Amino acid sequence: MQVTDSINLTQGKDPERRLTPEQLLEVDILLDVLYQRSGYDFSQYARSTLIRRLQNCMLMDDVPYFSHLIPKVLYEKGYMHKLIQELSVSVTEFFRDPVFFQSLEQHVLPVLETFPYFKIWHAGCATGEEVYSLAILLKAHGLYDRAKIYATDFNDRILEKAKVGIFTEEIMQQGEQNYSQLAISHDTPFYEYFSTQYHSSKIRMELARNIVFANHNLVCDGVFGEMQLILCRNVMIYFDNTLKKRVIDLFDQSLYHSGFLGLGRLENLDYLDANARWQLLDNAATLYRKVPGP
Repeated sequence: MQVTDSINLTQGKDPERRLTPEQLLEVDILLDVLYQRSGYDFSQYARSTLIRRLQNCMLMDDVPYFSHLIPKVLYEKGYMHKLIQELSVSVTEFFRDPVFFQSLEQHVLPVLETFPYFKIWHAGCATGEEVYSLAILLKAHGLYDRAKIYATDFNDRILEKAKVGIFTEEIMQQGEQNYSQLAISHDTPFYEYFSTQYHSSKIRMELARNIVFANHNLVCDGVFGEMQLILCRNVMIYFDNTLKKRVIDLFDQSLYHSGFLGLGRLENLDYLDANARWQLLDNAATLYRKVPGP
């Protein structure tokens, strides 16, 4: 059987429905092997997204069946980490969805100004563009020196890239376009927060010194301190509702009693049974505030 023949049978808007029971079993076994070997549990990620990414791996590696990835995970040096990276590809950019950062300026920063010192957790930080966007925003409002930002992800490779803080000209151009939609752009040009050389730009050290990058897996790791603000944007769209509820409970436990939670544009808390626990501050920005309990 040709590789493409096998994979094309499962392509479509909902690839899980196109799989046979045998193929579904192969996926389950592969995910279990990956969990047993690495500790990364993808079983509660959205199935359609996982299957598409596994199909891409099959095409790249020229194998016809999901099960053929298992011996590669078990015996091929470096393949397990490669597969984990493929399954956790993150899409981000500087000041992604500028309306969100406008909402932070309106709703969150005035509250953070009342604290002599505050902590922020950016969960699922990917390659760091949005973490540094937040640092720029705080700097522009004179709040950066009071902040400690914890930027976490479970993918060590992209965490290392985030720590370095070097970005291509294409990434910077998109970032400048987003930045231009914010009021703070009238005061300081976007590129002044970077040192630019040889068609790439590096974040200035004074904007990196209050950021701590660390490995944290939302699927299985625990509470991450008491934060005034948590950002987890465009991460939970890959989770099923069971995992989403676990993660939101984790954020609840990690937040100050009336702290803020920022999600991605296509995410919300409507599926929660106890949605009254959260006050929606800005629907367009998907920005919530935790309602203090009794």
